[in-house]
Amino acid sequence: MLQTSLFVSYPDLPIINLTPGKLLITDQPSIVSTILGSCVSLCLHHERFRVGAICHGMLPRQTKIPMPQYFPYLDTVVPHMLETMRSRYGIAPSELQVKLFGGASVLQTSLPGANGFAIGQENIAAALEALARFGLVPGVQKTGGTQGYKIFFNTSTGEVFVRRIAPNLAKGFARIMKAHFAH
Repeated sequence: MLQTSLFVSYPDLPIINLTPGKLLITDQPSIVSTILGSCVSLCLHHERFRVGAICHGMLPRQTKIPMPQYFPYLDTVVPHMLETMRSRYGIAPSELQVKLFGGASVLQTSLPGANGFAIGQENIAAALEALARFGLVPGVQKTGGTQGYKIFFNTSTGEVFVRRIAPNLAKGFARIMKAHFAH
């Protein structure tokens, strides 16, 4: 029902599915949706300019050089987002609304390189650390727990609609990501 009301409220906006490791920074009004298990999404918004940015971070720290236009590491995607907002639109980090979502513990095992902690918790910590380097704290934070989320971010208004997803869907998604990064 939430999803339906969102699309009724904004029927003309394009809907963009944000896949893991991707980000979007835009001044074009749109609805961005993504599914989060242990991954996290950072949503940034500038009210006056109606500019929005969102990432789907998969891992806490850069462990290898990512492909072009691929941003899976939270320690590098957060500064990239903030610097792009500054260079493209002249927006200082302190002018942004900051919202953080995800980082659930959907799998009992952690990924290699996660220092023995659940990857969701590591992702949350990495995002918060990266934000803190710019003097930012999320105004809204819905992170942790054991259930994944599907979020819908309106890039023009900064609104984020959150839906819980079935545990088996989040676990399946997390297993795919774990297998992908094991290679």
